[in-house]
Amino acid sequence: MRTLVPGRHGLDRFDRARLPDPLTYYAAELERLRPTGNSGRHASARCPFHDDTHPSLTVNLETGAFRCHVPECGAHGRGVLDFHMARYGLGFVAAAKELGAWRTTP
Repeated sequence: MRTLVPGRHGLDRFDRARLPDPLTYYAAELERLRPTGNSGRHASARCPFHDDTHPSLTVNLETGAFRCHVPECGAHGRGVLDFHMARYGLGFVAAAKELGAWRTTP
């Protein structure tokens, strides 16, 4: 089932179901992504938002949520779209297009 965000300014073209799977996305984006805990639900990696020497970024591989545990950084978000926007300095529409979640035809 597709989930469309209704609204003005073309947001009805955003299709959350077309966002990449968090595990696949983070495995490609982060160096040395390592599972943490026994559930396989979370992983850690070096944070790309600051000069990191040890894994301080935790990602949820089911929801895509992420958080850096270094207080001076504090990067966080609710999913791969938020991460992509923050990492590459993109707006919502540009990030959604790069991730393939923006429908070009209604």
